[in-house]
Amino acid sequence: MATDVNAEQVTRLEVSNLAFDVKNPRLVEFEIDGNESNLIKLLWETMDVRELVLSIAASGYFEHEAMIVAREGGKNVVIEGNRRLAAVKLLLSPALAKELNVNIPVVDPKLLDSLREIPALLSTRKGTWRHLGFKHVNGVAKWGSYAKSRYIAHVHRDYGVALDDIAQQIGDTHKTVHRLYRGLMVIEQAERAGVYQRSDRWRGHFAFSHLYVGLQCSGVKEFLRLHDTDDENDLGVGAEGHQVEHVLGEL
Repeated sequence: MATDVNAEQVTRLEVSNLAFDVKNPRLVEFEIDGNESNLIKLLWETMDVRELVLSIAASGYFEHEAMIVAREGGKNVVIEGNRRLAAVKLLLSPALAKELNVNIPVVDPKLLDSLREIPALLSTRKGTWRHLGFKHVNGVAKWGSYAKSRYIAHVHRDYGVALDDIAQQIGDTHKTVHRLYRGLMVIEQAERAGVYQRSDRWRGHFAFSHLYVGLQCSGVKEFLRLHDTDDENDLGVGAEGHQVEHVLGEL
C-alpha cells in the first residue's frame, strides 16, 4: 500500500517554528479559538499528553517518530504529531506548564537542548491522506468515529476520491468507510433540515459512535428510511424530518 510519504524527506525543524493544526480531525468536535496555550491545555485534558511528557522526559524524543509537517499560510503546520508537539513545548517551557497548571517532571538540560529541534517529514495534506487514513481510520492508532468520518468526508469531497477507493487504499474490507460516511451524512442532513445541531449537546464529547452503530440496526434504518446501497450518492436519510431528530436526541 502506497503512503505517499518518503523517509528521505525527513529533516529537523525548530519546535518554536512549528504550529498546531487546528484542522486536525481529532479537534473538530471542540471549540478552538486559535490560542496556542488554550490548545495545549485542551490536548492535555482530552488526549493524554501527560503520558508523552513522561516518556519524552525519560527517554528523549524517538527519532523514528518524525512529525508530518505541511507548509501552509507561511507556517510549518504539524498535520501529524500534535500531541507530541504539545508535550515537547511543555517540557521546553516550565513557565507555560505553570500557566496551564500542569505538572511536568524536571528534565536534564542536555535532553532539553536535544528537544529544541525535532525530526519532521515535509509533505502536504493531499500527499499524506493514505498514510494518515491507514494509521488513524483502519490502523492501530485509531481516532474516534467522528474524527474518522470527518477525515473520510474531507478526502472524498476535497480530493475527489471515491469511497471505494478510500477503503481500498487504507485496507478497509468491512465497509467501515461507507458506514462512517453515512453517519456523517445523516448528521449533516439533520442540520440542513433544522432538526438537530451538533453544538446543541450538554456533553463536551460528541458521541457520534452511538449514531454510527445505531445506523446498522434494521429498526433504525427502517425508521429513517435508509437504503442498503453501495451508491455513495445515496447514503443519507430517505426523507428529511423529525424522525432524524428523535434518533439524534441522545447525542
